[in-house]
Amino acid sequence: MKDKYGIEIEDISCFPLERSVDFLSWEDISYQDLLKQVLENLDDAQAHRFCGVVRSGSPFQLSDTFYRIKIN
Repeated sequence: MKDKYGIEIEDISCFPLERSVDFLSWEDISYQDLLKQVLENLDDAQAHRFCGVVRSGSPFQLSDTFYRIKIN
């Protein structure tokens, strides 16, 4: 994924992703759903930060929801 300036954003599309509202119970979310529901609504700086944090293995909180790479 690239921002409006053509700068590549960290790729998280190859990872299984999940989300949670309480950080205790997690549900799967596909990258396509994440893209449509979350990433497309973020400005470039937020999208870069979101993908960078998630790609590093850390959870990212956006509003009342946490997102992370699925832990097996």
